[in-house]
Amino acid sequence: MTNSQTEEKGLRAELLERVHAIGPVLADGVAEGDRTRRLPDASVRAVDESQVGMVWTAKSYGGLEADVRTLSEVTKALSHYCPSTSWVVNNINGSNLLATRFPARTQDEVFGDDPGVKLASIFAAFGEVERAEGGFLLTGKWPYSSGILHDDWAILGAKETVAEGEPPKMASVLVPVADLTIEDTWHTVGMRGTGSHTAVARETFVPEHRVLPVEQQLGRGNTTDVSLPPLLRTPAVAAMAVICASVVVGAGQAARAFVVDQAPKRGIAPTTYRSRPESQTFVSSLGRTALSIDAAEMHVNRAADVIDEAAAAAVALPESELRRIRGDVGQAVSLVTVALDELMWAHGAAAFSESCLLEQYWRDANTAARHAMLNVHVGHELYGGSFFDLDCIVPSL
Repeated sequence: MTNSQTEEKGLRAELLERVHAIGPVLADGVAEGDRTRRLPDASVRAVDESQVGMVWTAKSYGGLEADVRTLSEVTKALSHYCPSTSWVVNNINGSNLLATRFPARTQDEVFGDDPGVKLASIFAAFGEVERAEGGFLLTGKWPYSSGILHDDWAILGAKETVAEGEPPKMASVLVPVADLTIEDTWHTVGMRGTGSHTAVARETFVPEHRVLPVEQQLGRGNTTDVSLPPLLRTPAVAAMAVICASVVVGAGQAARAFVVDQAPKRGIAPTTYRSRPESQTFVSSLGRTALSIDAAEMHVNRAADVIDEAAAAAVALPESELRRIRGDVGQAVSLVTVALDELMWAHGAAAFSESCLLEQYWRDANTAARHAMLNVHVGHELYGGSFFDLDCIVPSL
């Protein structure tokens, strides 16, 4: 094991200790987050103090600059306590990584005075930018802005206004959240605590150094740049997909642990079984379900490790491998959502009580699994198409 691998392993262990230290605070805030549709202040403070939102912040700005596998383990652990917090932390880290694509002047502006700064990102081009003196005017609405109520900056996708007949230009625009207004639109069954409301800009001025062509923002031209540290060589979109899936896998693992813990205390109505493990049907079903969740984690771990190994070696992953990664993350969340249904059956009708942790994991994981980046059908088509050199149906892998 190299020195860098040893250091990464040590940092990973330390971060997991931090997660477990703040876990009770996060768990205590789940009901409040569900009710208010935002993370409680205590949860946000715990995230800040533990620095789990700085895992993908560059070391040059005081961040931890850890690898994909490390953040995957962190988000899985966070999901055991609060899947919504895990999702927000995932979004902060991914957005902070994407901010490293902007010029040094822009990064200084964002991270220079506060290494714990938090970013959001929404890349669907729901807005427009029009050139103005010294920069651009940004107008639009961006729904599903996870964590926006607690973030300092936002990276927003927009179309640049061009002359008639010219091809459209897509831009990535970085703005302070203070320059936006937030519309209360996040009314969902699950992941309620993420507060993924709608960010709104109305002719908001953005200086030129905070606007980037989207192909530069989401592209992979940095993957072989040996002047950059491994994290900053990472294909960001692929890495973010793995972390999103890790949130769901963590919720599945937590749900399994809950069912296992409760099973000896519960009988099976209307049978004579006084304890669920007395039933071979229950035990066999649980074994099958547990293996599905294990398989989901294996998919996520494989994807994370492939990305990290390529980044460490400054090697660009071929498109076929990037397609398989999307297949991995889609398959992982598909396995977990099926397993969660099985766990609901295994626990019985009490699983649907609002006071039951299991229904929280079920709602949150099923909601997160429907994120476009995790679409299992798209993942299957991408991976299957790679065997026949079919055109890629997702522009940014």
